[in-house]
Amino acid sequence: MSEIYAGLNSLSFSRIRQLYRNNPDVKRIQGALLIFLAIQMLSDVINNNSVNNMLRGWAAIGVSLVVFTFMFRMFDDTPRIIIAFMCAEVVRLILFGSSSLEQDTSSMMEDYSVFKFRIAPITNYIILIITFYTYNKRKDVLTVAIIMAYGLTNVALDFRSNGMFFLFGGLIIHFRRVLMHMTLARKIGLTIFVGIFFQILYIFYVNAVLSGEFGGKHADDQLSQADNPYNPFALIGQGRGEFFVAIEAIKDAPWLGHGSWAVDENNHYRSLMFKDLDRDRSRMEALNNSGVIPSHSILLGAWLYGGIIAFLCIFYIFWLVMKRAFSLIMNERAMETPYYPILVYFTVQLLWVFPFSPLPHIRNTLPLIIGFILTIYHSIQNEEDDEEEDLLPDNGGYHDDSYYEARPGNGQSIS
Repeated sequence: MSEIYAGLNSLSFSRIRQLYRNNPDVKRIQGALLIFLAIQMLSDVINNNSVNNMLRGWAAIGVSLVVFTFMFRMFDDTPRIIIAFMCAEVVRLILFGSSSLEQDTSSMMEDYSVFKFRIAPITNYIILIITFYTYNKRKDVLTVAIIMAYGLTNVALDFRSNGMFFLFGGLIIHFRRVLMHMTLARKIGLTIFVGIFFQILYIFYVNAVLSGEFGGKHADDQLSQADNPYNPFALIGQGRGEFFVAIEAIKDAPWLGHGSWAVDENNHYRSLMFKDLDRDRSRMEALNNSGVIPSHSILLGAWLYGGIIAFLCIFYIFWLVMKRAFSLIMNERAMETPYYPILVYFTVQLLWVFPFSPLPHIRNTLPLIIGFILTIYHSIQNEEDDEEEDLLPDNGGYHDDSYYEARPGNGQSIS
């Protein structure tokens, strides 16, 4: 119902033209998605894909395009609507749960914590709403303390990735001004130091999990099965085996992919995820021959389904958004807005979502995050352009400052 509403609400072409003027990146995102849709259609036809899978693949991209446009329009009215949106999401999640719960069987709940699927989707938004107000009032100490404490809680309750989003976000917020004025040489040195420090902390984390003092059952199982539990990349390989399986599938059809929701015939690709076929025989037998080729990656999923051009379209969106997001993190004006903690969290989250989250995220997770980031970026650009224009001499004088107002699109200030 929400997607139908978004589609009907996006039919105002005059408003779309205004949106293009206020936020030129909207047209770039739409163009990349339209090319992705066209090349996906070609891939499905050439691969002689089933009608059902064709329509599923095309609908996902088409709905993504509609929701992206709707989110851009919503935030163009005022970025502050992100707070109302998060409050509404909290209510929705309490009443209906997250989409992940559609797959929430009893066997799955034995492997994954209830916190990850039921509680964290709600508390994430609550924490971001709280930081919006604490950062506005107290700026540093309280906001960073809340974010870091919540991040550690996530790691302790077996939701590592979400915990890391908040922990890294808290560090960025705390050291934001230091990072802004740091030279390239110091940034490289800091990166090396952070890498070494992270590895030391990771060793303590592994020891605590394996001894049963910290973390949960899922973390213990993954670390126990990893070839080298002290290698973080080995843990990623253990937890995101679909990523590496997708690479193998891409090698077999690099140019036009396997088609939308490509079926994994005889479990050929899914069997690659199981190192010990004897030990995992029961899991293999539970798989049927109608499952799709696993990917669990937006970037690789686009390549797997639509080929290299589809991958380049999604990678272009990733590159564009990251470029804008990193410039915001280093922008002093952005640091003064109460949206800064939300921007930092969304940026860190996208660095994980694009490579390690399923392709369907393009129609639910990405429109919200990308629409918000790009709107804030162009809002600040408009403010800075207006200030420069104010300083230009006009008949020997200066423009009246009150004539120009910071706006994302229709006069609303981001601050």
